[in-house]
Amino acid sequence: MKPWVAVPFFKDANVSVRADRLALAAVLIIALCVRFYSITVPVIWYDEAYSLLLARETPARIWALTALDVHPPLYYVLLHYWLAVWGESPLAARAFSVLADIGTLLLCVKLMSLISTRRATWIAAVLLALLPISVRYSQEARMYTLLGFWLMAATVALLCWARHPEQKRFALIYVLLMTAAFYTHYFAGLCVLVHWLFWWQSRATRDGAAISAQSWLVANIAIVFLYLPWIPRFIQQLSGTGSFDWIEPVTLQGALTLVWQYTVLGEAASIPLTWQLLPCGLMLVFAGTIIISNPDKRHFSVLLVSYFFVPLVALYLIALALPLFVPRYLVFCAPALALISAAAMDIWGRRRIILASAALLLLVIMQVHGLTMVYLQTDGLNGTGARKDTSFSSLVTQLNQLAHPGDEIVIASAFWYPSFAYYNTTGIDPKFEIRSSIDGFLQLTRQGVLSLLNDPVMNVYIDGVTVLDCPGRKIWWITNTVLPNEPPRLAKVRRPLQSLQEGNVSLYSFACDRSADLN
Repeated sequence: MKPWVAVPFFKDANVSVRADRLALAAVLIIALCVRFYSITVPVIWYDEAYSLLLARETPARIWALTALDVHPPLYYVLLHYWLAVWGESPLAARAFSVLADIGTLLLCVKLMSLISTRRATWIAAVLLALLPISVRYSQEARMYTLLGFWLMAATVALLCWARHPEQKRFALIYVLLMTAAFYTHYFAGLCVLVHWLFWWQSRATRDGAAISAQSWLVANIAIVFLYLPWIPRFIQQLSGTGSFDWIEPVTLQGALTLVWQYTVLGEAASIPLTWQLLPCGLMLVFAGTIIISNPDKRHFSVLLVSYFFVPLVALYLIALALPLFVPRYLVFCAPALALISAAAMDIWGRRRIILASAALLLLVIMQVHGLTMVYLQTDGLNGTGARKDTSFSSLVTQLNQLAHPGDEIVIASAFWYPSFAYYNTTGIDPKFEIRSSIDGFLQLTRQGVLSLLNDPVMNVYIDGVTVLDCPGRKIWWITNTVLPNEPPRLAKVRRPLQSLQEGNVSLYSFACDRSADLN
């Protein structure tokens, strides 16, 4: 068997180790700057607020409460300890995602150093530093960049294991990392397909040491065994899964334009379809280039290509039956776009340096455009509109200054609860204006964000039935409608004492009794 030949990291006959380290430092500075720039501008929206509220709980409570949601618990547990040290500000909460993404960048550099040339490694590093979709989700307090970190680390461990199959420590590291990935997000399963494909191909190559079938099966069984404690909770989530109506049905166009969504971004309605499909076409050319040009190391090329395209195709096929095609669920495979591009441009550069340079310039221009869309909050991704709308957070900030102990706060929608709870500093627990039956409301509190309510019955207000009394002076009513002719039954007087409006959200205050109104 021909021995594995890999380009060593930071070892080149013509360039000093010091120069490589300076290059890496420069890449990290660029990556940190673009990720921390404007990181506090978007407001904390529904999903992020849920992350932060859940992270306030103890790890045991997080384990139990996450079972009522749709994700595993590891991200929230780690975020719990992170916030305990750094606080709950938007900068602190989102910095955890930045840290995970920077770790992914370093792992990608290591991956490229194992399977490609030094030039390809540094091209990939620059493209990864500027990758718009990575920047976008680095600035969100959710688990997507952490999932990317675990899976890329597991991929690097798998390569090292394939290189030295006799060293069991790589197998152990791989098992632990993949277990962590599954405890972070269920879509880690899509990357398992990539790893199985690489393992199968590496056994058939002449230069790749083979991981025995027995060792490979034992490792995968170990992952399942370590995941067994969560299986009952997973089954509980499946039985309680609600509607997927918020997810649009998948289309072939949606799948083909995913590369554009990850690199160029922007509101799809304003971009001609031809331009949206161009990045995917370019990426397919890159993929074909690296697969055809490296027949002796094709399993490495296939690993890079499959890391992006296998999860994409698999999720597209699944989504034909069950609507699950959400771009952020595939963010973990986005770094492969930079790796595929760098490997292809390195091959082009050996004979067609002008073509390679032009392609690199085009990619950088595309990424700079994508970064601009991220900073302007016009990237067109799910949740960006809510992150851009500051009206609710501004109104709650004003309420924090106006409300007094003993006052009551009623919000018109129970789904405003996570954002309200994050920005609320009054110490007053809100009540909800519920227009459906109390049974319907209690059904909502059995899963998702409303499961965080300590006593759902005490946090219910049935519109038109209940008269709300309070020991304080005022009742504050937050609604997205103007004050109707007939005010809600929550107040004993018909005239609001005060009203504020931010965007499409209004805040009204009513006296708890007439004496308060007269004063």
